[in-house]
Amino acid sequence: MTRSARRLSMAAILAAALAAIPAVAAAHVHLVSTTPEAGANLDEAPTEVTIEFDGELDPDHSSFTVTDADGTEVGSGAVDLTVADRNVLTGAVTITEPGVYTVAWEVTGLDGHAISGTFSFGFDTDEAIPEPTEGEEHEEGSPDTAMALPGPEPMTLAGLALLALAAVTALPAMRRRPVR
Repeated sequence: MTRSARRLSMAAILAAALAAIPAVAAAHVHLVSTTPEAGANLDEAPTEVTIEFDGELDPDHSSFTVTDADGTEVGSGAVDLTVADRNVLTGAVTITEPGVYTVAWEVTGLDGHAISGTFSFGFDTDEAIPEPTEGEEHEEGSPDTAMALPGPEPMTLAGLALLALAAVTALPAMRRRPVR
């Protein structure tokens, strides 16, 4: 292999490894599911709200509140420390009147990145139930409308790690070979 071909192949390997850095940095938590389901109109009043995310949450900076149509708080919740993955918020609610209820949540992933959102559900109501908002990112209290990017797949990370390992081990061997 010529010196220029070796340099070209090393550049390609390093470029692939460096391309992974933004993807890893963007691996923030995302909303997975809610109970009650966003937009649902329930026949029975729920006694609990549960919100699941795809990554571990910071218990000190993750919570939600539930309010009725007048803005009166009817419940709240925090990270459920009994869940091993620490990716679930749960809390009790006291709902006695028909109507629309809004859950406002704010979570911070272990990477320090915070997102917030809302979803609503109804209890025995004819009122329109608002669409959810989710994934509003913010840093230190400053709202931002950008959506969080999904994190890389585990197999992608494994492949990139192998590329980086190949680059690190191939470089010294390539330097020792005589040029023909």
